[in-house]
Amino acid sequence: MSFGAYAIAYNAKSRTNRLFLFVTSSLAIWSFAYAISNSAPTAEVSAFWRCMSVFGWGIFHSLLLHFALILTKVEKRINQRVMFAVLYVPVIINVILFAPFGFLAEKQYAMVPSDFGWRNTLPANMGQVWINAYYIIYTAIAVILLVRWWKKMEPHSPMKRHVTYLLIAILFPFVAGTITDILPGVLGVTQTPRLTLLFLIFPAVLLFITLKKFGVLIDRGTVQYLPSDLDMMPEESRLRLFETATAIFMIGAAGSFYVGYFIAGRDLTRELLLAFVVMNLGIFLRFIPSISKNHAVQNTLFLIASIVGMTFFLMKDVDMGAATVWAIYIVFLLYTVVLNSNIHAFVFLVITLALQVVVWMISPDVSVAVDNSQYIKRIFIIVLSFVAVRYLTNEYTSKLRGYQSFSKGQEVLEAISSSFISADRENARGKINEMFEMSAEILGFDHAYLVEFDTNYQEALFLNTYVKDVATASLPYHPGMKVKTATLPMAGFLIAQKQPIMCGDIINISAGGDEKDRNFFLSRGVNSFFAVPIMSDEELVEMLVIEYYEKCDMSARESRLTYLEIIANILGDARQKIAYEEKLYEFAYFDEITKLANKNMLI
Repeated sequence: MSFGAYAIAYNAKSRTNRLFLFVTSSLAIWSFAYAISNSAPTAEVSAFWRCMSVFGWGIFHSLLLHFALILTKVEKRINQRVMFAVLYVPVIINVILFAPFGFLAEKQYAMVPSDFGWRNTLPANMGQVWINAYYIIYTAIAVILLVRWWKKMEPHSPMKRHVTYLLIAILFPFVAGTITDILPGVLGVTQTPRLTLLFLIFPAVLLFITLKKFGVLIDRGTVQYLPSDLDMMPEESRLRLFETATAIFMIGAAGSFYVGYFIAGRDLTRELLLAFVVMNLGIFLRFIPSISKNHAVQNTLFLIASIVGMTFFLMKDVDMGAATVWAIYIVFLLYTVVLNSNIHAFVFLVITLALQVVVWMISPDVSVAVDNSQYIKRIFIIVLSFVAVRYLTNEYTSKLRGYQSFSKGQEVLEAISSSFISADRENARGKINEMFEMSAEILGFDHAYLVEFDTNYQEALFLNTYVKDVATASLPYHPGMKVKTATLPMAGFLIAQKQPIMCGDIINISAGGDEKDRNFFLSRGVNSFFAVPIMSDEELVEMLVIEYYEKCDMSARESRLTYLEIIANILGDARQKIAYEEKLYEFAYFDEITKLANKNMLI
């Protein structure tokens, strides 16, 4: 379910992302209900949770088939009403028949204890036949669609290789599930554990990795437009903070429920409530940057979520003095350092101390037995603390390197700016070449080129080019070369948006179907690029592009974009300066009407 939450957080408007969230959620509900059913205290409770699992398995296979229809683009060729009816009418039937208090709910399960937890001893009946038919037919159709899609892919391409792994991951649980879940019921064997759910975890994870890698799942598109406001870039580090905190809350919720219910054997309702609250607090943290852009408001919301989460953890074990669990406050305290707010950190400290006093008053003198659950809690807290510390270390190491790079970059920018003060038509090309040489020391790009557009953006003229290593250079352009603007993939986006654009991983372009654009870069070994517009009198006149053989590290995007925009401003100002100087020269030495030399030229 965490994969689905990540996808929907990245782009909640994407239909593909929403469907993937439903796929992972149904799998999570299925596994959760089965886990509770197998460990239930009585046969009645076990049967109830087995009925609840219909909200997982009863929709999962329909969602999987729907996802396959979207991936293979077959959905576009089918009537939408017919498609939704075929996909989801069986889901409604499943719920009506097998949900708690459904028509076949009581007749479908006869639970008895076994070495594998509660097992269903009811022999195969019409209800089981329907379940098996639904599972086999919908999974088989999904596999057939994916195989046909796989055959049409370019041979030996990375996408085809990953889809091959995905098909194997789907076929394996399909075959294994048939052997462990269907055949035993048909043959009257009831001791075999049902493993389909366990096997389905692998295709779900692989599906997420494959589609995220190739940009299908998160709908990255071909390029990413970057607003020119430089102040927005530090938001990335804060976004990583909230994403990491969300992961810690999710792990904490799962770990708390596992230890409290399965290890310590505590009340199911109580443990479910705690896990539900902590998990939703984690989801809330991920969306804080979307709720408000104000850092003070973000810090306050983070503080509230941290206090509520910590309070739930402490109150859960208040009868034993919150032994072991009290240390969880260290994880939250570490994150207040990243928030860089002394007030919020102080408030958190005061409330933490107050909570400890409350626990002290409730349980002033208590003896605690350190059992297995307490040791597992300690392990979880140590792991969570390690994740938090590593995050802090990486963030501050990255910032320290950024400051060092910024200092050096400032020196280079000052040198470039000073150099362009004396720029004119004759020496402009040489100064731009010097600028490329100096900028390459800071940005480390492999190719760079400056392109000038004509008035109607039909043709592009290469003014300057740069290659880092001439021996391995793959740049097909040279100064003075003219090409059609349409042959430069990034030019169309830049002209349309008039904003900086970047692509951190060229392979993602293929997800949008722009194979020519993708090959434009990959054929030359380029895996990422930045392109910034150069404006003159509010008109886009030139384009500065830098290319890398390596994929762009998102942590480096901030400094690179800032640097490039400053360079673009310098180039734009230099262009305007040269144009103004030439106009002044013509005005001073040539007649405005006849364009002939005036008397000043003769002096």
